[in-house]
Amino acid sequence: MLRLSRAAAEQQTVEPTIHPRDFIYWFLCTHPHLSHESAINYYYQDGGRSADKLAELVAQFTGLNQDSVKVLEFASGYGCVSRHIKKRPQFDLVSSDIHPEAVDFLTNRIGVKAILSSHVPEQFSPAEKYHVVFALSFFSHMPKSTFGRWVRSLFSALNTPGYLVFTTHGLKSSQRLQITADDIPADGFWFRATSEQHDLDFDEYGLSLTTPDFVIGEIHRQIGAPIVAYKHAHWWDHQDLWVVKREKS
Repeated sequence: MLRLSRAAAEQQTVEPTIHPRDFIYWFLCTHPHLSHESAINYYYQDGGRSADKLAELVAQFTGLNQDSVKVLEFASGYGCVSRHIKKRPQFDLVSSDIHPEAVDFLTNRIGVKAILSSHVPEQFSPAEKYHVVFALSFFSHMPKSTFGRWVRSLFSALNTPGYLVFTTHGLKSSQRLQITADDIPADGFWFRATSEQHDLDFDEYGLSLTTPDFVIGEIHRQIGAPIVAYKHAHWWDHQDLWVVKREKS
């Protein structure tokens, strides 16, 4: 597996080291339909694809100096995407995760600035502001009690102008989660207390699915900011993409 990781990372020209507690890596490597080689290749290739998608989005954002964009990758884990974002010279990257081990690994092995997140949205208060806050597949795990509060907290970490970029399990994700439209409550928020992150409380970090109406309502209620982009099933062919702009201080 070390040999396969080195070969896959070399193709992507990124740091090959994997932390022993990288749950995404091990989730893929223990997937019943993937060989070790295909799982490891997917880990590195998909991290690169996500970094490419982010760069393509940021290139479309108005009001930013495209040569120097301060990016916060929130809930970055152990660097699946961070190691690829780091390669882009226009991005001044800071990664953030709830695990102290991840912050140490990101800093000392991946070579990016990293800060510790918080279990309580209102207690997350980074020392600087960012042009882009990127939360990939984070809101797809939040319970209703913190979903909107995290929207508000991450939005408050933005410069003006600034962009909050995040994904959610949308309606197409119901197929992946093996539920039907009838399983989704009337308010548009479905949650199950389970995830691949076995060291986190499942009631705090589980599996959630949100309809567009629910997300739009939370954005309006929490921050009242304009949604400048929405793309159905844009990430991994099932997660919805949302981009919210901060126009006022």
